[in-house]
Amino acid sequence: MSFNKIQPEQVQMPIFFSDSGGLNISQTDTGIQLNVSKNLTGNFTFTGDLLTNGKPVFGVANTGDNFFLSNNHNVLFEGSNTQIRGTGNMAFKASQSQISGLGNAAFNVNTATFLGNAGSVAENNTALHGRGIVFGNSISGSAVMKDYTTSSQTAYDSHAFYSKFKNGHFFEAGGLFVQQSISTKASGVISGNLKVLGSGFLTGQEITTKHYLTGYASGNYTNLFGDQTIGGEKTISSTMRFNTGFAIPLWSGNASQAGTNTAPATGSLAISGTTLCVYMGSAWRGVAISGIAP
Repeated sequence: MSFNKIQPEQVQMPIFFSDSGGLNISQTDTGIQLNVSKNLTGNFTFTGDLLTNGKPVFGVANTGDNFFLSNNHNVLFEGSNTQIRGTGNMAFKASQSQISGLGNAAFNVNTATFLGNAGSVAENNTALHGRGIVFGNSISGSAVMKDYTTSSQTAYDSHAFYSKFKNGHFFEAGGLFVQQSISTKASGVISGNLKVLGSGFLTGQEITTKHYLTGYASGNYTNLFGDQTIGGEKTISSTMRFNTGFAIPLWSGNASQAGTNTAPATGSLAISGTTLCVYMGSAWRGVAISGIAP
């Protein structure tokens, strides 16, 4: 049997092509050159590790019971049983959470909820830490930080910061500066000095201070040696001594009250001309006062 030698130019090469455009194909009469394109278009599934320059590519948690729409710029980096809808929402570590609305973010949370109904959505809010955090439909620009107890914390106002920890808040170093007002609903203890630069108001409880004990009134120290009006009935249980004289009221008839709001008390004094008037329990009695030569 005779054999004929086939020359390469006599072979009809098949046509190679790449529908995805991911391969650059160069064909010659003697061979085929395949190069992976730098620009790949399409969906790709990798089994195993995906490395870039020898380093693993960071993955996202769009698997199992998690769900998010990446086409709407949503992303979940790590978590379980978390659903992210809406647009531009992100969770770094979230479990048992529902995130909707627009531009919200959650970090290390459990059972966090960002509501988002048509026409009224939670927007640009942040759950910084904790369990049981809720942002309502119309809440915008607020942040919540909470403990991991079973209690919950709802952001009721926009552009507000909420913090809730069962065992309190501890500021170990530095000062706490508040530009506007502070309100507290419970009692507290101040271990150091308290300085009030402005006016202070107390309701419901009395307070005794150094200024109160030394006669501080109306923003100035009261001059106890000057003129002073004392209102209201005062009871003196011991002897009151006067190093100088004291003035007694003028007698204005049997109805004189001598400084009391009811019938004059026994021993009330008044003056009428040169007569010293003394109330004896049922009537006034007068004692003539003689002049004293200087």
